[in-house]
Amino acid sequence: MNKKHFYLLLRSSLPVIGCYLILCGLVDLLIVLYNLPSILLGDLFRFSLPLLIVYLIASWSFSSYKSSRLNLNRIEDFTPTNTTEAKLSTLLKDNQRDTNTTIHQLRLTQQNQFDHLELLVHEIKNYLTSLNAAAENGSTVSSKEVKANVHQANYYLNLLLSDERLAMDNNDFAFQWVNLEQLVNEVIQQNSAIFINKQLTPILHNLKNITVLTDRKWLRFCIEQLLSNAIKYSATSTIDISWEINSLKIKDYGIGILTDDLPRIFENGFTGHNGHQTTLSTGMGLYLVKKVTDQLNFTINVTSTIGEGTTASLTFNSDNYKV
Repeated sequence: MNKKHFYLLLRSSLPVIGCYLILCGLVDLLIVLYNLPSILLGDLFRFSLPLLIVYLIASWSFSSYKSSRLNLNRIEDFTPTNTTEAKLSTLLKDNQRDTNTTIHQLRLTQQNQFDHLELLVHEIKNYLTSLNAAAENGSTVSSKEVKANVHQANYYLNLLLSDERLAMDNNDFAFQWVNLEQLVNEVIQQNSAIFINKQLTPILHNLKNITVLTDRKWLRFCIEQLLSNAIKYSATSTIDISWEINSLKIKDYGIGILTDDLPRIFENGFTGHNGHQTTLSTGMGLYLVKKVTDQLNFTINVTSTIGEGTTASLTFNSDNYKV
């Protein structure tokens, strides 16, 4: 790579590196200000730094690809004169096509990851800014406001880290038998302040003695996301969490989802009509849940009726649950 190509690569990479450093700084600030576990910063480095390195390598590869394009065009115009040259020419063109496809897919994946990074960093920054403004406007800040903002910042940080982990192909899933009632109660306890604030009561049905075979960490992530949606859009005082046949169901009695929006709720960044009514929607929660279930041994399904509510179901195969 000559100096010209090196400077082009450096200039194109600076915004990404800058964004990455800002994210690290924000997470470090969050840890210091609110006494959060320092392992969060370690996790961020662990799962996001490889993506940054891959991006830089891909940028170099793309730069090299552009610089060699003229030679490749000459090869494409090459006319074989014998059978051996024809086979080599065909092999080279097939390899070139596969390489171009791989580069294109890699760039799309990287762009999606950095779009997610920018969106979630923005959301985390909003809650830190809100706390900072409250501190500047008064000598004290209510514990209720601090807890609410820290909870939301943690929520988006968890989304960010989960997105980074799912982007890696070498996920180490740890399958085990999970007590469903215990796991659901842990998630409810974690969100107890939100339930109290919104005067919501989670009601559990038929969860006793139910165990499911899956990855506990990722099942918990899915339940957290579905419960977060139920809390966000609930219009009554209760949320039902039940086990029916072979599915964990989370039902709210809220505004429901439009029929036209329902087929698209698992798309990346899709917020739909309901999402436009609230600033808390990023369109990533259900997208990541679907991404998890595609890699694990259970499925996600959502049904909804306008004005009556929404039911999200995590369904397990008969061999993967015990009653």
